[in-house]
Amino acid sequence: MTDITKYEDIHSELMGCDLIRLIYNSSKRVYEQIGSGHAESTYQKALLYELNLNHLNVDIERHINVVYEDSKGFKHCLTSERIDLYIHKNDFFKESDIVLELKAVSKTIQEQEIVQIKKYFRELKKDSIDIKFGIIINFPQPTAKSTSESIQFMLVHP
Repeated sequence: MTDITKYEDIHSELMGCDLIRLIYNSSKRVYEQIGSGHAESTYQKALLYELNLNHLNVDIERHINVVYEDSKGFKHCLTSERIDLYIHKNDFFKESDIVLELKAVSKTIQEQEIVQIKKYFRELKKDSIDIKFGIIINFPQPTAKSTSESIQFMLVHP
């Protein structure tokens, strides 16, 4: 897929975007500080604190409605989805709003996580919120064989 960039491949993109670098470094610091073996919500709270310390306006568990428009043009809210962390655009960083999808699993980032974040893009677009990219961050969990020493970080474009 050409619209997905793994951290190893985004070095030049990172150098050009202070916000992406800030998010990566904050995520890395969280993982180095508390280590593996925690629930996703633990990493989520710690990352929220780090991002807030860097003057970012961040929503935790932002709800977005999944809306269906029937054949008569009536709209129906079917359910509500939750975005792990939602970073609002600010004056210092010129990026658009950013969606962060967090994971705390032993496997690598899978297609289902990519589909999940793209679903958020579609639903936000219905509310006229244009997201340029999202980031999936996995805080790897230990397995019987090993524990990864670093986070997995993936940019996903709509």
